[in-house]
Amino acid sequence: MVRRRYELGEKLGEGGMGTVFRAFDTTTRQTVAVKLLRPSGFTASSADIERFLREGEALRLLNHPNIVKVFDAFQEGERHFLVMECVEGGSLESALRSGGPLPLARVLELGLDISDALSRAHRLGIVHRDVKPANVLVAADGTPRLSDFGVAHIAGRERVSGANDVVGTVDYLSPEAVTGAGVDAGADVWAFGVMLFELLSGVRPFRGEHAAATLHAIVHAPPLELETLRPECPLELADLVYRMLEKNRGQRIPSVRQVGAELERIARSPSTDTTRRSHGSRHGPCSRRALDVRSLRRRCRHRPRCPQRSSRRRRRLHSWAAKVSWRRWRGCYSIRPSSS
Repeated sequence: MVRRRYELGEKLGEGGMGTVFRAFDTTTRQTVAVKLLRPSGFTASSADIERFLREGEALRLLNHPNIVKVFDAFQEGERHFLVMECVEGGSLESALRSGGPLPLARVLELGLDISDALSRAHRLGIVHRDVKPANVLVAADGTPRLSDFGVAHIAGRERVSGANDVVGTVDYLSPEAVTGAGVDAGADVWAFGVMLFELLSGVRPFRGEHAAATLHAIVHAPPLELETLRPECPLELADLVYRMLEKNRGQRIPSVRQVGAELERIARSPSTDTTRRSHGSRHGPCSRRALDVRSLRRRCRHRPRCPQRSSRRRRRLHSWAAKVSWRRWRGCYSIRPSSS
């Protein structure tokens, strides 16, 4: 028992910052999660302690239904503890490992909740910097909880790490984080895009045989084709993920709030039909022709498998997009009343 109140039970997980135990709060008679900084046998540096304390501070500031709640933070001897909400449903990483890609409706539902949580964090000047499926826990009712703000940066506070230090998980790092250009909320948009890609396809968009190869792919290689890995994915959703994975953060979708708005529009759209490719009309609202010209031109930048096919496809799409732009400008698609 710690602090004469929390009875520690089984270990729930372990990470770079410490170990999480299931515990029983003898005062409130509730099950909680207690995070211990560095289990016995390791020495915590001042930077580790500062990150641990900042995680507690960030969670106290973020009172949101889709962010893990913190109840208490204290020090006992040389050990530091955080008492948090106990989320029983495991993480999205374990769900992917056991069941593969998630259903489309479930991805949209999770995406809306996570974008709402990140929007709240960014509104308060907090950049998570380690968004990934392992840090999204699932409650018993199926709602997600964003967790592990151990490497988060809080606006107005001095950075624990250097401004150009690489902080986070390799597969979810943004290009600006890899190159040392400094990170902001756009890094969370990128990592969120990688996570959505993984939830939809079961794989990450940038892969390498080792960490260095993965970092090179993040900076220089185009993402894998989501439509090939998940054919029933709506083109509007695939296009949104590609815009979140723009390597130039000036061209990336600017905020998580906008991501959430577009996810909500896609979820409510009657054209979001997972069977459209087998029974849908060729030129229906979900077809390639229904996408706007800007979306088509953006999609041409993502290299297909065959370079020759890429060139032909790019010429064909640009030619069609130019015709649509001209006809729209001339008013050829305007609706005219029928003469009686």
